[in-house]
Amino acid sequence: MADFWSMVGLVFKSMFVAGETVDDDSLPIKGLAKPENICLYAIAPFAANDPSGTAALDPFGQWLQKVLSDIPETAAVALDRHIVVNADVADPFLGIREANSGALNQARRQDASAVFWGRNNAEARLLDVHFINDTLNSPLYELLMPLVHSFRQPQHKDTAAAMRVLLVCEMLSQARGHDRRALQIAQLVSHVEDFQERIKNGEYFTDVGQGVATAYALGVVMLAETGERSYCVTAIRVLKPIVRNILKKIGEQPKEAKPEQKATGLLNQRAALPQATGTVTKIEDLLRNVADLALIDPEKSAILALYGTLLNWSMISNMNAGSAKEAIGIWKLLERRFELMAGTPVSRAVAIAKLGEAMMIHAKEIDDIETVEAANGHCRRALALINSRAHTVLYAQTAYGLAETVVAHSTISGISIPSEQVIPVFQAALKVCSRRDNPYLWGRAMFALGSVQFSVGASDKDIKLIGQARMNFSQAYDAFDEAGARGAARAASSSYTRSENIMHQLEQRQSIIDATGGASEAKAS
Repeated sequence: MADFWSMVGLVFKSMFVAGETVDDDSLPIKGLAKPENICLYAIAPFAANDPSGTAALDPFGQWLQKVLSDIPETAAVALDRHIVVNADVADPFLGIREANSGALNQARRQDASAVFWGRNNAEARLLDVHFINDTLNSPLYELLMPLVHSFRQPQHKDTAAAMRVLLVCEMLSQARGHDRRALQIAQLVSHVEDFQERIKNGEYFTDVGQGVATAYALGVVMLAETGERSYCVTAIRVLKPIVRNILKKIGEQPKEAKPEQKATGLLNQRAALPQATGTVTKIEDLLRNVADLALIDPEKSAILALYGTLLNWSMISNMNAGSAKEAIGIWKLLERRFELMAGTPVSRAVAIAKLGEAMMIHAKEIDDIETVEAANGHCRRALALINSRAHTVLYAQTAYGLAETVVAHSTISGISIPSEQVIPVFQAALKVCSRRDNPYLWGRAMFALGSVQFSVGASDKDIKLIGQARMNFSQAYDAFDEAGARGAARAASSSYTRSENIMHQLEQRQSIIDATGGASEAKAS
């Protein structure tokens, strides 16, 4: 009998040992064991093999792996196939989406979560670099997915700095927990600060290529998603010449009149250097001159969407007042492009939701009821295009925007907030949004829900509703703290203290009413 039980023990031991060997997680790099928090990224060849199958030289791929190797807790894997966009696809957006998805699928087979791929653009004498990860491949970033970073000097130090920004963006998107996210936010800030100072001094990186500006702007958007929006203004500044150039190429521009030369000096002699009196055309004027939407290819649409996203974030932070017309014009243009030309419902939904957000912020600035009603209508249209089960985060963000338009309408109208309409919408957004994967978005929705409950509860002197608001402010604080959003966490903490104070006052009032039998209610009020 003892032999039987010993045999059973050996069987169980072998099962557990087998389970451990199956879960062995090793890197295909130098045979090292994979650390817990390592970020694996893939690099696809930037040069295609020749027809005979001989591998082509890939100096940029080798250089890229070298310059990114100094970032701690990262490792590179090499893909064996050159990624190309299928030119036979009728919709170019579908072609770039398939190429990005194919590259990401190849990377996942080697446990990598992001891919650098691209090609040498011989016609324009540029190196086009694509960067794709799970975040950019999600519906929430549908319009930024086709973004291309183009460089005139592929092995310049600014090109290396731009590539580091992109990789740290991936590390931030993979980070979980307060400590990890705070570490990656600080690392990304350290990489973008140098660019910010140089942009303030008037640099636009035109000699190196617009890829430096687009990589910097993408890093700033990732920081804005964590509540750090102090870099939005410089990102807008460095992107503005690129956006203006795009709009000039796709629009019908009126011929500029030559500057008039005035006669000066004796015998009506003309001045040697005529003085030009022309002015720079505003972006909102260029947007009105766009006629052929087919000229907006995926790369141009991604830059326009990146610029519009930065405008929205800067308006939310009240850092770039007066840019509402540009933002509204950008999102209207993109919405028309995806409505009339090729494009998925998700692409159009994102553009419409961003349009509603920009109009809602603008309505708050000018106190205009019609504008906020139009914003509400855009958010409702966007929700109708979104599948809440397939695109949960996008649905949650759009639902949050819809509820915000209702609150803004009540504030501008000077009426009480219809809590029976707003609270269920915020609750629906919280239900479909994951706090673990999107702590900042989840915290914003929870904070907004608590703000509505606090406003209505204080107005109606409802202790129970204020108690719910206090609890929601506490949860919003935890989510903001986890996301590394220190400013938002301070706001949630302040709102929590206010709700506690109001609850204490109302409880004292109620105790006085109970002690006096209601005789002193008027005095307590």
